[in-house]
Amino acid sequence: MSADPDQIQTGSDPCIFSSLAFYRISYGDVVAVWQRNLEIYLRMWKMLLVAPLLEPVFSIFAFGWGVGSLIGARVTGITYLSFVGAGVLAFTVIMRALFEMTYSAYFRMVYQSTYDAILATPVEVESLAFAEIAWSVSKAAFDSVIILFVLVAFGAATSPLAALVPLPLIVGSIFISGLSLGVTARIHDIDSFNLYMAIFFSSIFLCGAWFPVEVLPKALQLLSWAIPLTSAIDLARAMLTGRFLLRHIYETPYLIIAALIFTEWGMRSLRKRMVI
Repeated sequence: MSADPDQIQTGSDPCIFSSLAFYRISYGDVVAVWQRNLEIYLRMWKMLLVAPLLEPVFSIFAFGWGVGSLIGARVTGITYLSFVGAGVLAFTVIMRALFEMTYSAYFRMVYQSTYDAILATPVEVESLAFAEIAWSVSKAAFDSVIILFVLVAFGAATSPLAALVPLPLIVGSIFISGLSLGVTARIHDIDSFNLYMAIFFSSIFLCGAWFPVEVLPKALQLLSWAIPLTSAIDLARAMLTGRFLLRHIYETPYLIIAALIFTEWGMRSLRKRMVI
C-alpha cells in the first residue's frame, strides 16, 4: 500500500493523539520560558515572599484560634485548627495559581506584549502556554511548602504524611491554571475578570475549605463534589491529618483527569487568541 502523500509532505503522525495540544509541546522551549520567568522572579523574590508568609499566619489566627475557640466539638473527627488549616493552605496555594494565570498572564499577554515577543522566536504557542502553567504551578508548589511549615508550627499538621500535602495541591493548581489561562485567552477587557473572580470566590465556599461539605443540602453537596477543587482540598486534609476515606480513591483520578482536560483547553485557547 502506498503512503499518504500528505503524511509524506507534512511528516504528520496518524496517531489519534496528534491532534492534542499536548502533542505539540517542545519541552526544551518550555524549560527556556520557565527559566525566563524564574530569572524575573529572583529579582523580586524578597517582596514576593512576604504574601505567602503573612496571609496564612493571620488566617490561622482568625480561623484556627479565633473561630476555633468558639467551636468546642471536633469537625469530622479532627480539631477545627487542623480542619481549617488544610483549607487555608489549599485556598492560598490555589489562589496563587489563579492570580498568576489571570491578571499576571493578561499583563504579559496584552500590556507588556511578552507573549508576542516569545512567539516571534521558534517557540510554539502550546510550549508557551504549558510553560506559563508550569511556572504558575511552580510558584504554588513553593508557597505550599512555606505554608506547610507555618501549619506545622501552629500544630495543625498531625500526621507524618503531611509532607505529601503539596501533591494534591499541585494537581489542583494545574487544574485552576489551565482553566484560568483559558479564561484569560478569551477575554479582551481586564474588567471581565470580575465575573470570573466572583464565581471562583463564591464557589470556593462550597469546596470544604472552611466547613464540611456534608453539612450542605444534598443538591449543593453534589455541586461541591463536581468542583475538582473540593477533591484537592479533601485530599490535602487527609494527608495533613492522616485520616483517609474510601472516597479518596476516586477523588485522585478525578482531579488528575480534570487537570489534564483544562490544561489542554487552556493551551488551545491561547493558540486561538495568539495565532488564529
